[in-house]
Amino acid sequence: MSNRQQRRAGRALERRGLKGDWGLWRITNLPDGIPGGNGWCKQVRHAQANNLYVVLVRPFVDEMGNDIVHLAIRTASQLEPPWRDMQRIKNEICGDEATAVQVMPPESELIDEADMYHMWVLSARLPFTLAYRRAA
Repeated sequence: MSNRQQRRAGRALERRGLKGDWGLWRITNLPDGIPGGNGWCKQVRHAQANNLYVVLVRPFVDEMGNDIVHLAIRTASQLEPPWRDMQRIKNEICGDEATAVQVMPPESELIDEADMYHMWVLSARLPFTLAYRRAA
């Protein structure tokens, strides 16, 4: 198959994915991180891909001993995932009741080398929410 045919096939899969038909997640284990990667990429332990998204999964323990899962998300055409898709990715990979955040870092910590979107899935709830919670 030529590069042009591969691009066409990829765009066809992406169009179906944009309509909600993502297909099944395929998992690639990466026990030593992303080959040739450095920094946090060496801590990625597996990648999950479907017909629309590729998600790099990096579990780690933060400085306070909390379990965190960093999800790095992208598509073949670098489209920005809508909020509803980010919620679905979080639910399908980490569970419906998991809490995740996206971060807008200080400029001094900004890394913007790829059209990749990130979320951090926490092992605890945030002290705030949009949902009403009764005081205990």
